[in-house]
Amino acid sequence: MPSRHALLIATETYADPALKRLTAPGGDARELASVLRDPSIAGFEVTTLIDQPHHVVGEAIGEFYRGRRRDELTLLYFTGHGVKDDDGSLYLAMTNTRRDSLMFTGLAAELVDRAMAGCASRQKVLVLDCCYSGAFPAGRLAKAGTDVHTLERFQGRGRAVLTASDATQYSFEGDAVVGSAARSVFTRHLVAGLRDGSADLDGDGDVTVDELYSYVHERVVAEMPRQRPKHQSDVEGRIVLARNPRWTLPEYLGHGLSSPIAADRLSALEGLKRLNRVGNDVVRERTAAEIRRLVEDDSRTVSGAAAAWVAEAAGPGESGGTAEVQVVAEVPPVAEVPAADERPAAAVAPNPSVPAREVPPAGRPPRPTAQAAASPPQPAAKSPEAEKAIRNAKIHFIQAGLLLVLIVVYFASGAAGSWLMLLLVVLFGIFLGLGVFALRHSK
Repeated sequence: MPSRHALLIATETYADPALKRLTAPGGDARELASVLRDPSIAGFEVTTLIDQPHHVVGEAIGEFYRGRRRDELTLLYFTGHGVKDDDGSLYLAMTNTRRDSLMFTGLAAELVDRAMAGCASRQKVLVLDCCYSGAFPAGRLAKAGTDVHTLERFQGRGRAVLTASDATQYSFEGDAVVGSAARSVFTRHLVAGLRDGSADLDGDGDVTVDELYSYVHERVVAEMPRQRPKHQSDVEGRIVLARNPRWTLPEYLGHGLSSPIAADRLSALEGLKRLNRVGNDVVRERTAAEIRRLVEDDSRTVSGAAAAWVAEAAGPGESGGTAEVQVVAEVPPVAEVPAADERPAAAVAPNPSVPAREVPPAGRPPRPTAQAAASPPQPAAKSPEAEKAIRNAKIHFIQAGLLLVLIVVYFASGAAGSWLMLLLVVLFGIFLGLGVFALRHSK
């Protein structure tokens, strides 16, 4: 499995009194680190930096992106203050950042972008949960400008960027940034969606970047309408961040498999086959077990489709016993002939007084024995669907017969032209037609 690396940066205390102290970032980073590090969920190698000066963080970011292979997954997360200077350039504020000297004490967004551009990885994820996190500008802007072209600064191949807010909004922490403020709304839902697998929106057992963003966006907007997370992605395929640790068979498939209607079970089988194609190893194992169970289904259509999948999955020359049983079941049964040592003694020893049985010449079929002639041909067993159709036909014919009796009674009473008589005639025709239709489909 390709390596997965995460660098989490959080700043909650600042030497500059103009930058308010935050209470959530450190806790956010620790919670996210716990989830990403869990091998049953994401399995990242995680490094966490909390309240570090800008030169330490800058060096760590450079080392984080250096020497990565193309198939490695990188995730850089930052939470804290983002500060724009008078020219509109944005800096990530570290513990030693001073607002009157951002160029030399803050971490420039441009440096982060250049580090990402120099990384060979084709799957680079950037998550920003900070004030003005959506305000990375594409170049210098007018001092009075407020529209800073959200996300344009981090466009590039192999990148996926998630931000907690856009250029004109803040990433709110409850209603305050000091004291006992609640943990960030954005990161709180980010962690929840990964931890319990609720961000697995398509039920395939994996949580992708796109699914996680959709999950977080919906809940953040519902809780904080003023905050609008944003997302951009330019990667080949999808980026799987985590697996769903609580994956179970989707409810609609469970209903279909337990349905008494063969068509519902057949539809559920198609759903199982789709999940087996796109799911992870846990999903594939569970869906394969359900498909194998359907080989014993009482519907020939369902069992045949399941057996065909099992045979195809096994590959040529590796078909299991289940598929072979299905093929043998189609061969008509052959009458069992008792072995020589199981026959009566009189039949084993030859008797010279009894003439030998005539052997018919080649090309002429043997004459049937008395036992074979006496045995009547066995009718073919009807399927459950055919038996059900016959029962329905009988019911409809009985209903039609009762209506015919009522028609005769009303006709004899002189009510031949009444509307009730007309209704009875119509109903008679309907039930008679239904009976004929059911009878034809029972064959």
